[in-house]
Amino acid sequence: MSTAAGSALRAGALLALLGVAACEAPLRLEAVEANRAEPVKRYDTLQAAAANADKLVVVSSAGAALVSSDDGESWRRDALPGAPSLIDVTACADGEVFALDSERRVWALADDGTWQSEKLPTAESTLSIHCAPGGRLWVTAGFATLLHRPVAGGTWTEDSLGDDLQFTRVKFVDDEHGFAVGEFGTVVSSSDGGDSWDYLPPIPNDFYPMAADFLDRQTGWVGGLDGVIWETTDGGQQWTRHETGSATPVYRIEASDAGVVAVGGAGKYYEYVGGSWVKPANAPDVLAYFRAVELLGPGRILLAGAGGAMALLDRSMPARPNAKRELASE
Repeated sequence: MSTAAGSALRAGALLALLGVAACEAPLRLEAVEANRAEPVKRYDTLQAAAANADKLVVVSSAGAALVSSDDGESWRRDALPGAPSLIDVTACADGEVFALDSERRVWALADDGTWQSEKLPTAESTLSIHCAPGGRLWVTAGFATLLHRPVAGGTWTEDSLGDDLQFTRVKFVDDEHGFAVGEFGTVVSSSDGGDSWDYLPPIPNDFYPMAADFLDRQTGWVGGLDGVIWETTDGGQQWTRHETGSATPVYRIEASDAGVVAVGGAGKYYEYVGGSWVKPANAPDVLAYFRAVELLGPGRILLAGAGGAMALLDRSMPARPNAKRELASE
C-alpha cells in the first residue's frame, strides 16, 4: 500500500469516528449521581424495621441501615463498617437501637450516629434480636439458645435448653412475661423476665415459625412458609389455624394496639380483621417480597423488602401507584 493510500484510509477512519461521535447524544451523569445520593438502593434487601419515639430504622443485608427521625418522611443511609449482612433490628422504648448481623454480631446505634459492634459469645447461628421491656436485650440462636444482656451494656449470658432446634423469635409483652418460638412448633414461655423457661404445647404439624408476635400474655400469632398463621388466645396452650388466602411465606408479623398485620412473599400484606386475615384494598401490587413491616400509629404503615422495595401507606387511603419502590434508586 502506498503512503498516499494509507494516509487516505487513516483520514477516512478519522472522519468516520468523528461522524459517529457527532451523532451520539452527549453523556449526562447528573441523574446517575443523583441516584447514588438516594438513601435506598435497588440492590438492598430490606430485612426488618423497628421504631421508637425517636427513630425509625430499617436494615439491609447490603450492610446499611436506613434511619429516619420523622416517621419515614426522610431518610439517611448509614453504611456500616465492613458491610455486614444485617438480618434484624430492634428499638428500645428509651431510645436505643440494636441491629443483628449474620456473623453473630450486635450493632448499637450511638448518639453521634455511628454504629458500634460487639461479638456474641456463641458458636450458634443467630436469627433475631429483641429489646424487652424489662431492660434486657435478647438474641435467639440455634441449639435452642437464648442470649441476653442488660440493654445498658454488660456481659452476655448464653442459655441453651439443650434441644437441636433453632429459636427464630422471642418477644416479651411486659417486664416479666415472654415467649420464644422455634423449629418443630416449639413454644416456650417465661414469667420471670427470662430467668427460666417452660415448654408449652407445640404448634401442630412440626410447624416452622418464620414470623411471630405477641400482643399480651394471652394473645399471639405465628406464621410460616406455607402462608398459614396460627393464633393463640390462651397464652400458647392452644393454637387455631388461619388461612391468609395465599400460600406464599409469612416473613413478619407485627402486633400492637394499632392493629395486627403480616407481610411475606410476592408482596403479601394482610391485616387481621374480625378474626380473619384480609388483603386491604390499598395493598401495594408488587412481585417483590416484603420482610419488614412497622405500624406507625393507627393510620400509617411501613412496608419494606427485596429490591429496595419500600412503601409508606396511609391505611385510610388507596395505595399510591409508585408505592412498590418509593425510595429505591440504583
